[in-house]
Order: sequence, then structure tokens, then C-alpha cells
Amino acid sequence: MTGTHTIRWVEVGTLASGLPLRIAVHEINGERAGPTVGICASIHGDEVAPVEAIRRLLAELSPADIAGRLVVAPVVNPLAFQTHTRHTPQDMQNLNRVFPGDADGWLTEQLGRAFVDDFLQDLDVLLDLHAGGALATVDYAYIENDEALSATFNTPILYRGPGYEGTFSAEAVKRDIRTVVTEFGGGLIADVAYIERTVEGLRNALRHVGLLDGDVVDFGPKEIVDELAVIRPHHGGLLVPEVGIDMIGTAVAGGTLLGTVVNAQTLEPLEEIRAPFDRSLLVLLRGVATRIEIGDYAYIIGNGADA
Repeated sequence: MTGTHTIRWVEVGTLASGLPLRIAVHEINGERAGPTVGICASIHGDEVAPVEAIRRLLAELSPADIAGRLVVAPVVNPLAFQTHTRHTPQDMQNLNRVFPGDADGWLTEQLGRAFVDDFLQDLDVLLDLHAGGALATVDYAYIENDEALSATFNTPILYRGPGYEGTFSAEAVKRDIRTVVTEFGGGLIADVAYIERTVEGLRNALRHVGLLDGDVVDFGPKEIVDELAVIRPHHGGLLVPEVGIDMIGTAVAGGTLLGTVVNAQTLEPLEEIRAPFDRSLLVLLRGVATRIEIGDYAYIIGNGADA
């Protein structure tokens, strides 16, 4: 069997501009039998680091390296990617909360339906890549339905707990596809390192499932948490952090000051954000001063007491 690398398009519809709305899917067919593995990124358009990780991975691979079939969608939501936003700008829907979508629904729901119907067909494994977005940095992976697969990525924290309804990964799990969701990087500060770690983890996961040859790397013990607290401020302004990017993945004592929201014009302190658990694992944070709005993601903290 001769290996091939082709690009096909998931056609969604025609935009008001007259341009097509479609999603590019790379297909690499290996020269030997093996699993069918899907990799996707930028379901949220402001999560750019995983897109670059995919570009680097595909630049290094050839069909001769692969046993089986690799299908890859670098940018699942091209409209959100274009505007560098978490939500689709046309209808302000969060694509990763509307799967499996609706062929007769909002633009985002139609996009989701078309992608599910195409991309999840015949998959044995799904590697769903995410990041912290434009301002925050994150470092963990979900345990969905295959803990050993999640552990192939080099991260200090794995989360085993309830996810969100309407996610792409939840739809994959319903179909008994072995699934992992990674959350690496974002905020630009350390994205070079996170991109390299993502490529390293993708290669390790592909070795683990048998698509690539080679030994699986053991990145050492990880903390597994069952509870995550998303901390959202009650005031907007400038978030001034007290913990830096070097602290991500580590634990601080309960009550530790994580950051202060100040009025960006009067400069008066409006709100202090403190660690909520006796042993608080820093999963997502903002490593430098950033603009923040009421209800934004400020921090995600794992309950490390029982990790």
C-alpha cells in the first residue's frame, strides 16, 4: 500500500460575504496497517499554540512513518480563529458547548454538526488540543476514558472529573473513541516551550496507540485531581498577578494571594483573588498583568488535598 498525504474540506455553507465556510482536514495514510487517529485544534479561535504544534508535527511526518491513518484538523472554527476569539463572532456561540451541533441551528451549531459527522467517522483515537487562550496560560490534561493515553503527555496534572456538556470530546467518548483533551499554553509568555511539549506529547501518544514506532516515554508521576475551581472576578479592570508563570503546576497554601483586580483608571484595588483550597494546585493563571472583565477566566485551581 502506497502512503499518501492529502487535504480535503468539510463544507459547511456560504457566508454572507459570499465566501465558503469550510474546514480543512489533512489525511495521511500510512504504508502499514494500524489505527485511525484524529487530532484537532482551535475549536476555540484564540487557542493558537496547538495549531503551531500540529504544523510542526505534520512537517516532521511522512506516510512511511505511519501505521494506519492520521486525520488532522488544525483549525476547527476558522471564523473564531480569524478574529482571535473564543466564540464564533457571527452568533457568539461557544462551539465547544454545542456539539454534536444542529444541521438547522445557529451558524456555530451547523458548523459543529458538519464537523462531527465528518471527522469522527471511523476514529479509534481522538487527541483534542486546547490552550489557555489569548491571556491565560494553562497546563493539564483530562482523563476522559483512557488514563494511560492521557498520561502520555508531559504535564504535572491530570483532571478526572465531570467535564462540560456539548464538548467535542464528550461526543467522541459517547462513540467509544479513546479520547484525551490537552490544555497546554496560551497567553504567549511560554508558548514556545508549550508548543515543543505538545509536539513531544503527540508523538508519544501516537507511539502509545501504535501509529508510530518507538518506545513510549514515561514522563514521571502526575497529580490526579477530581475537583477544579474556576475563579471568575466580580470586578473588571487590570489583573495584577502575585504568582508567576513559573508557579503553574505547583501547589500553594489556601488563602495565598494569587492576584488583585484594580481599577484601570483610578488604580484603586477592587478585589483580591486567593487560593480556595488548603492545598491549591495552580492549573491556569495569568502570568503578567492583563485586562480582565467581570466573569472572565482568572484562575483554575485544583483541589490538591486528595490528589
